Amino acid sequence: MFKIVYALAAVLTLWSSASFAEQMCPEQLLSHMRIKFEKGFVRQDLDGFRNIVHRLDTDKDSHLSLEEYSKNSHFRNNPAGTRGFFGAADMNRDGKMSINEYAWQRIITDEARKIYFAMDRNQDRRVSREEFVRNSIVRDQKLAAQIFECLDTNQNDELILPEYLRRWGRLVRSNRRFKNLYQ
Repeated sequence: MFKIVYALAAVLTLWSSASFAEQMCPEQLLSHMRIKFEKGFVRQDLDGFRNIVHRLDTDKDSHLSLEEYSKNSHFRNNPAGTRGFFGAADMNRDGKMSINEYAWQRIITDEARKIYFAMDRNQDRRVSREEFVRNSIVRDQKLAAQIFECLDTNQNDELILPEYLRRWGRLVRSNRRFKNLYQ
């Protein structure tokens, strides 16, 4: 009987802990946010990603250097955004971005951005703790608050997009193998 009470107390302590979300593995945490990854994208999306890489690949080696990628108009004179995207996409750290790496980075960031902007109810490009907790993505408000704690790296009770994307990207990449999308 003592063992059952002790185990129940341990479970209740874990569930009531503010750091429960941090104790979850990244897959568990992201599953609560209903992440689809490549299943949320169609072949047309993947073909579009390939076309962007081909267009920017001036030396035609099927990889993008940071210099080639910086010509992408997506970041509109935002060198920090360009370096951040490129650095995160270069999964094997060879200084080049393959078509597959670009596609995975787009899948990760496009889905993250979609979720982020769905939570930004007042459209101020910031997600407050309240907006995050009262979202329709993570229905359990207590769990949503715990996930927010995990994502709010500077602990100022709001998420800005770069902060959110950095933490999101680390969670998504944690112990995950990325298959080749272009076989």
